[in-house]
Amino acid sequence: MTRKSTQDLLDELEEQFLSVQKKIMTSKDKYLANHEKDYEKARDAYHKEKKKLEAASKRVKKEAEAVRKSGTKTAQNQLKKARAAAALLGDALMEAKDIMNTAQDKLKTAKPFQKKLAARAKALAEFEKEWDKKQKAAEKAKADRARKRRTQKK
Repeated sequence: MTRKSTQDLLDELEEQFLSVQKKIMTSKDKYLANHEKDYEKARDAYHKEKKKLEAASKRVKKEAEAVRKSGTKTAQNQLKKARAAAALLGDALMEAKDIMNTAQDKLKTAKPFQKKLAARAKALAEFEKEWDKKQKAAEKAKADRARKRRTQKK
């Protein structure tokens, strides 16, 4: 097993740090957007189902009025079918509403998490600045020691 120099270890750590920072920044950018997109899809599906239900309700009202006026057996059967279809659409609407509410809840929880991701990214940026300062100070101290040794040899 070969021994790695401290510079090699330092380079490896810096590379790992940069990859972690990059992952946090990309996830911060995408996290909230994905939840917003899911919420938009669920909301659109809910509105589509709601429109279908409203149209079916209007149709049932018209058919009910026609059945009331005519009173034929076929008209009553058509009314039953229309009511069953309206009930199915109502169930679909409730399901779409539940999906939308779930997506909305996820979006609400995503916002604080995105704040946490932003705070982590900020902390990483501050750490990187501190690290650079320490690296520069260490390099300066090393150069000062080397200069001091040269002056003592003379």
